[in-house]
Amino acid sequence: MAKPKIRFKGYTDDWEQRKFGDLVEKYEDPIDTPTDGYMRLGIRSHAKGTFHSYVEKGKELETAKMFRVAANNFIVNITFGWEHAVAITDESDAGKLVSHRFPQYSFENGMIPVFFKYLILDENFKHHLELSSPGGAGRNRVLKLNDMLEYKMKFPCEDEQRKLASYFDDLDHLITLHQRKIIIFMKKLHLFGNSVSWERPANLMEELDSEDIQKRISSQKRQAEF
Repeated sequence: MAKPKIRFKGYTDDWEQRKFGDLVEKYEDPIDTPTDGYMRLGIRSHAKGTFHSYVEKGKELETAKMFRVAANNFIVNITFGWEHAVAITDESDAGKLVSHRFPQYSFENGMIPVFFKYLILDENFKHHLELSSPGGAGRNRVLKLNDMLEYKMKFPCEDEQRKLASYFDDLDHLITLHQRKIIIFMKKLHLFGNSVSWERPANLMEELDSEDIQKRISSQKRQAEF
């Protein structure tokens, strides 16, 4: 395929294009369903990540088997795959339990899971999941896994995957930091009620250090070759 327009310095090779099914393999770690309570993993729609909840004794699923989650896997909710309920698991997810409706796939050698955490956000992949989930609305639209695995993904060499994953992770952390400071600012602003002056919010905004954040982002951008 053609080379991306924006690259980090030192990377000139074309990106590959292969079926998703060639990059992953089915992963299963079945166990007997616990009867004394367990931690369950769920997946948010719109590729918003995973969440955990505790299932109390007596409220467990009426199924003989469940499956342990491992870190660095691709995981999907087949009931809501059409709504982009997909994620890449991490260490905080490891050991949580899921039903058969949450299949996992481990990545082949040379594939960096954190890179794919951002790649699966692609709207084209979301559209493919929709097309691979025929039927009516809601729970009747079960994802056909074989169809999902036919999706053609484009990716660079392993080293460039690592570079991109690190770059986007850094941006994520900076955005999170910025959002937290915004929340702190809004809480402080709320303390002044309707009597707040324009001078005071201006001073508070300086505490956000937004310029520092922008400088750090710009520093990362300068490493890219346009």
